[in-house]
Amino acid sequence: MASQDATIGAEAARKRGNELYKKGDLKGAEVEYRKAATLAPNDPSPLSNLSSVKFELGQYAAAIAYIQRSLKLAGDVQADEAAVRKKKTLYERLAKCYMHESRFDDAVKLLGELSGITFRESVRSTLESRGLWRVLPDSKDELGHRNKVFDRLSRYQANLDDVPEYYAIGHDMAESLFDDSLQKSSSPQDSVSLMFCGSGDARNVFMTIIMFFVNESKAEDKFCKDIHITLLDLKPAAIARTLIFFDMMATYGQLRATGDSGADYMPIMMAYLYAGHVIPAAVNNMLQHHIRKLLDALETDKKIFDWFFIPPSTRREIVYVLRQWKSPPTANWHSSSVVRRTVRQRLQISNFKSPTFFMNDAETPQGLKGDRKVFDELAILLPSKAFANRHDPLLVALMEQYERGLKDAAKQLADHVDALWMTNLTLIDFDHAEALYRNGADEFLGWTRIRDNDMVPAIESDPVDAIAGNLLSAEGMGALESVGTFFQCAALPLTELSNRLKIEALVGEMTDIMDRLRWDCLDSRSQPSGGIDPSRFPRKYDRIHMSNIPDYIGGPFTATLYARPLLREDRLSNLRFTVLLNPPKFSSHEDFQAEYMLMHEMKHISDHFSVTRVANPNAGERDIDKMALLKIMMNVDSTDFMAEGYLIWERCPSKKLLRGKDMLPRPALEKWLHALFFKTCIPHLREKLEGSPVYSPLNLTALIRLICHLAEIGYPAHWLSGVLSSLCGGDSSDGEHMMTTARPPRSLVTTPADVDATYPTKNVAISPWRAEFTTLLSIWSPLMPFGFIATPGAMVSPADVAEFTVSFTTVEKIKLRVPHFVLLFWKSSEGKVPSGNTLWSMLREGKTRHDCLHIFTVMTYVTATQTASFWCRDDVMRRMKSGGWKVFIWRVDSWTQVTDGVKVEEGVVRKRSWDN
Repeated sequence: MASQDATIGAEAARKRGNELYKKGDLKGAEVEYRKAATLAPNDPSPLSNLSSVKFELGQYAAAIAYIQRSLKLAGDVQADEAAVRKKKTLYERLAKCYMHESRFDDAVKLLGELSGITFRESVRSTLESRGLWRVLPDSKDELGHRNKVFDRLSRYQANLDDVPEYYAIGHDMAESLFDDSLQKSSSPQDSVSLMFCGSGDARNVFMTIIMFFVNESKAEDKFCKDIHITLLDLKPAAIARTLIFFDMMATYGQLRATGDSGADYMPIMMAYLYAGHVIPAAVNNMLQHHIRKLLDALETDKKIFDWFFIPPSTRREIVYVLRQWKSPPTANWHSSSVVRRTVRQRLQISNFKSPTFFMNDAETPQGLKGDRKVFDELAILLPSKAFANRHDPLLVALMEQYERGLKDAAKQLADHVDALWMTNLTLIDFDHAEALYRNGADEFLGWTRIRDNDMVPAIESDPVDAIAGNLLSAEGMGALESVGTFFQCAALPLTELSNRLKIEALVGEMTDIMDRLRWDCLDSRSQPSGGIDPSRFPRKYDRIHMSNIPDYIGGPFTATLYARPLLREDRLSNLRFTVLLNPPKFSSHEDFQAEYMLMHEMKHISDHFSVTRVANPNAGERDIDKMALLKIMMNVDSTDFMAEGYLIWERCPSKKLLRGKDMLPRPALEKWLHALFFKTCIPHLREKLEGSPVYSPLNLTALIRLICHLAEIGYPAHWLSGVLSSLCGGDSSDGEHMMTTARPPRSLVTTPADVDATYPTKNVAISPWRAEFTTLLSIWSPLMPFGFIATPGAMVSPADVAEFTVSFTTVEKIKLRVPHFVLLFWKSSEGKVPSGNTLWSMLREGKTRHDCLHIFTVMTYVTATQTASFWCRDDVMRRMKSGGWKVFIWRVDSWTQVTDGVKVEEGVVRKRSWDN
């Protein structure tokens, strides 16, 4: 009787558990199933139910234990048809658990027990491919394979001008990164680490050093034990220029300490190099002296300073730039006369177009009024008469005539400058200038060419405005005196803090450097140089400053995905960036976040990226009248976002997300990831020439990186595996379609309403991207933090993944430096490739024909040879070579071709396999 009651109680508990399971209450269901297992210890069903709960929770090891116990009990009882079905289900679940736990050897042993042909083939083919990738020599060393992935696969869609622009002059307010909150959270025993990405003219670096020294001098104790600063810029010229200033400041400090009169005019010379477009000959002579000095040290691996580390790779790039600056330019457009005229005319045009032209800030300070007049008329900064008398005596009389307003005085002064002064070479990247000449200068920043030889790089800036608002200045000081004082203030701390300061200078792309730092595979950290061992440098940072780099590489999505892992966990840390490219496009932070992250609620962002945005960090700094006028001019309802300075994102504690609390429900997760796939592959149409462009720069590697991140924060592997399978075409029998409730972007800027919009499930063709996605997934498989099950045939071996190259004879040279170019393969028998709205609409509606189109978002392009390289699975390439296909470069802002088609059979060359 007791046994019968226990059986009845167990059945009732199982029934309650089943009801709770169907409602999604897994914890409640687990309680009931445990009761049933206790009441009926010889019944395999409650254990099977418990394995299902554990599987859904992503607790695969626990699920395996329950499955094995259930199977053992099932083997001891008479098997009927229902029991056989349950046993098959358990074996399939067990196989999934082994796969998701990366217990591949155990999964192999189970293949014979899997009765479902499609599922068994999916597991078998995935295991076969994973096994081949696992035996690669460098895959045994995960860092080796990771390095290879970093080296070979680009992170963004290509642009067709491979020489990045050089921004020698910054425009933002110079601010210290060692802020009040960092000061309060640090102690004399702490080491502080700061990273400046896109360091540019290093104004924020210099200000950080100045304000740290000044504020600590007033304090009773040290703020910290020592400071590590990482300087990072894509352009070697930026690091080279910064190094020159550090060398000049160090020299100035030494001369001043010994009372040498040579120190007297060095601040003004530094000011000229920092703010002047054309400079006196004496300043250029000083520049050349420091270039020769630095070249001597860099070329022989000498230590420059005890506190300044430059790895060998960066040394080589700096040497290349310094050698260019050492040789006088020969092109006419680098002459001081052309530079002056061009800077003046460009500033006149841009000031007229700019909203600030109509609403200038407070009147020019008294000390800068003379500089204002001279710069507006001649585009130069004049020195003091004492400086001129010593370094350019003929200039004194000309300055006096100009001050008295004598006839032709301005022309005579300009003629003197054009004859004897030099262009500030540290503002020029000669490689980029040559690229402009090669590609056509009429496309340069949208400027109309002033005349044929007028191809001056983008060095225009207004030093008077910059000094008035952005650098240290005092009442009555002129422009050069203000900047000179700034460098005087920065020079002293270099001497006083030399035993506590370490500066590391790196040339490279920001997210690549961040990723290599995170995974401890940054070569420059393993190679001593100049007597300094970098292996002890920090890998976590208190503050990360990114300038406006996220404007160009995916906004806050990219910034948080790459920078957040580098923030310190033991105290308050943050990352920051500003938006300069397109603030008029966003009326709020929610709009901004929706566009780049396809998330707008801060809780979701905090849960998934472990950061939270600091609200109104610049509150109180805005001019109300100015903002009201800006609303009228820009025709917007709100200027709150436009008025923001730097956006500060503070670290939240890293955590594993909990189902039902922090995680998105599975359907919402799938919709989000599918939407990101569509946003990457089918971005909305946009203008080629746009005043406030919104870029869509990411390629499909970003989606794989995000899925890896989601696994690390707790999302169940089978959820993520399901997404990967669907993107491989696993939702359809033909392997070409995906069932989804997501849609491609419906507008240029995705809004919160767009993110939240619901759509019915739709069967969408994803075949154009399947070849690339399955290639990338195969490559990434050794790095995935979970095991997944791909559709049959989706995964290929490393020997069957190859790098291919193709060269093009004609390239439409219109707006080449945007991250919106892909490779498009088309089957010629289908006729002419649809273009523009037609192709875009076909892709958006998922109506492309089977096996006539392949699109590759990951490619590397060499401008000089007009050659693209990309990685592709061999089987797809063989079919294209034998099937009469052509390849084009396509731009996905206008969805139009920019090259003629090249026959795949003749023009696409296999370079190497992945395992080569």
